[in-house]
Amino acid sequence: MNISLSVIVPCFNESENIDNCLKKLKENLIKITENFEIIFVDDGSIDNTFSKLFSLSKIDERIKIVKLSRNFGHQNAIYAGLQNVSGDCVFLIDADLQDPPELFPEMFKKWKDGYKVVYGVRKKRQGTLFKIIAYKLYHKIFNSLSNLKNKNDLVDFCLMDVSIVKQLLNLKEKNIYFRGLRSWIGFKQIGIEYDRIDRKVGISKYNIFNLYNLALNGILNFSSKPLTLILFSGIIIFVLSILIIIFYFFQKIFNFEFLGVIPEQVPGFYTIIIFILLFGSFNLICLGLIGEYIGRLYEESKSRPKYIIEKTFNINDKK
Repeated sequence: MNISLSVIVPCFNESENIDNCLKKLKENLIKITENFEIIFVDDGSIDNTFSKLFSLSKIDERIKIVKLSRNFGHQNAIYAGLQNVSGDCVFLIDADLQDPPELFPEMFKKWKDGYKVVYGVRKKRQGTLFKIIAYKLYHKIFNSLSNLKNKNDLVDFCLMDVSIVKQLLNLKEKNIYFRGLRSWIGFKQIGIEYDRIDRKVGISKYNIFNLYNLALNGILNFSSKPLTLILFSGIIIFVLSILIIIFYFFQKIFNFEFLGVIPEQVPGFYTIIIFILLFGSFNLICLGLIGEYIGRLYEESKSRPKYIIEKTFNINDKK
């Protein structure tokens, strides 16, 4: 049986990485089979990423390009690649090579053993101390709130059976958290640990805002527990408020000292201000969280496509 492989590589302003990325991908794919395709998804790059890819695609027909009409985001670019694969199994990797293509043969072996998804698990991460702490904190929060079974340091880097790809393409969500959806689908999955290195060339395209939005998608798309926490917090605050009201009522009637202070000596100005600030900030947080859920419902209701493909090259003879 001649097995075919597909590799999806989302790109946004990665011209400096293209040559090295292609070289590393080919080196490791050839260890498995000569029958492969590499699909680069140009996610609206404004540098010469596309021109470099176009030149390479004319030399080797196994190099395929999906050019999006603008930048739709990394997660949507993944789906644009999935829509155009033709292999029996599909690798997903970023062009910066922070995730090692050297794991391809090991992932493929797991797939041959019957696993439908073989995903990467970051054992150690390089980067700034702030990022390392932020990622660890996020994954702890995600694991405690999510109902997903795969609760490792989930990453997009993976190998998927074509049956999983078909299931993913059937999902119509607009706010995508790919690694969560991949885990949610189920089937037989396994993780492979590795040390994630820092990118050698170029800069990360995920700024604080992008990471914040991705983290919110991860938590809110797979759990309604934050809304439950709001309810319980509201109940607790309500009970505490009743107890404080009862306490002040009896203190006013019986005029007893509390912590050495008689009620008449304390106007209560600072207490009122503190309570107003606490309850006000809590209400704003709750409204913001509810707003995030409503905003996602609004995005889903518009039924716009996840992405728009401007053109493709070496894919089904499309021009």
